[in-house]
Amino acid sequence: MPLIPAATLAPSSIYCVGKNYEDHAREMLKWDGGTTLQPLNESDPIIFLKPVSALTPDYRTSIPCIEQQPVSHLMHYEAELVLLIGKDAEQIGLDEAPRYIQGYGVGLDMTLRDVQQQARQKGEPWLKSKGFRQSAMVSDIITAEDAGDPTSLGFSLILNGIKVQQGAANQMIFNPFHLISYLSWIYGLRRGDLLFTGTPAGVGPVEPGDRLEAILEQTHNGAATALTHFEATIHEPGT
Repeated sequence: MPLIPAATLAPSSIYCVGKNYEDHAREMLKWDGGTTLQPLNESDPIIFLKPVSALTPDYRTSIPCIEQQPVSHLMHYEAELVLLIGKDAEQIGLDEAPRYIQGYGVGLDMTLRDVQQQARQKGEPWLKSKGFRQSAMVSDIITAEDAGDPTSLGFSLILNGIKVQQGAANQMIFNPFHLISYLSWIYGLRRGDLLFTGTPAGVGPVEPGDRLEAILEQTHNGAATALTHFEATIHEPGT
């Protein structure tokens, strides 16, 4: 089936969702010194942005440097289902949301975890940890028509030949239609925007030389079929 090439994507905004899988939200609670028994109490999606300059077309990434000095010592992978918005959306309802999805892909939201943790502890914004150059990667996009029922979509991430993450649209706290409706009311969406819908548990560190393969899958009768994928490489800081 034909795909929309990732190289043709030109979003005006890259929206991202935090803590949209319960297992990852509890994973983060543990990092913050909490317990997995604490209630999550998320009444609204946690939304943040990546600048368009974060999107890398060649599937390579590295920790950025300032004057040859790395700004971080701990980069994590986060695999996610990504939505491509097909037309402008303003104040739309849940029932209308499916008509605004042009297609689906799989993406990586690379994160400077130590920088993020430091910013969160200080109560400061953490754009630096999420929005650096080469921090966003997206596969070729399968059209919504070809993808069919989005609740059958899932994704996996393989690090150096070992599966480290597995997620599915039907496991999200806020499903894709809810997210599109919510964003359309608060911010407004534009044709071509990308929406990273959140990562499941299993995030972890990468080192130079590591290889990642992200795969978008469709599950039917218990069998998974790959729809689109990409391979990414980790490079030395500043390269």
